[in-house]
Amino acid sequence: MDTIMLGSAATRYADRYTVKDIDYTDNSKQYIANMKAKKGLYKGNIVTLKGDVAYVREDGLTFKTEEAIYNKKTTNVISKVGYVAYFNDSTIKGRYIRYNNNKNRIFSKNVQAKIQLQESK
Repeated sequence: MDTIMLGSAATRYADRYTVKDIDYTDNSKQYIANMKAKKGLYKGNIVTLKGDVAYVREDGLTFKTEEAIYNKKTTNVISKVGYVAYFNDSTIKGRYIRYNNNKNRIFSKNVQAKIQLQESK
């Protein structure tokens, strides 16, 4: 199964779904990505999330924001409002994030980072 979408209530329209307490998982690419929010809109290949958004990838990358848009086709998740990201012991804050799940690349603006480096063995 490529996509799982859960919620406490949903409305299906001819061209979209609106979901309360959305819990959306995309398992169609290299890494499983899970997104949760108070409200969600699923239309075509786009999932719009609003309110206490949490993005978690199976390798440990996590970020939290108030609004995000996920494009299932490109695997880009974008937030144009402030966010906080966590990976291992590192924390990154910024005003904009574009993360590509396929390429494992992050682009961000106005970044403040606290990076914990590990010694190589």
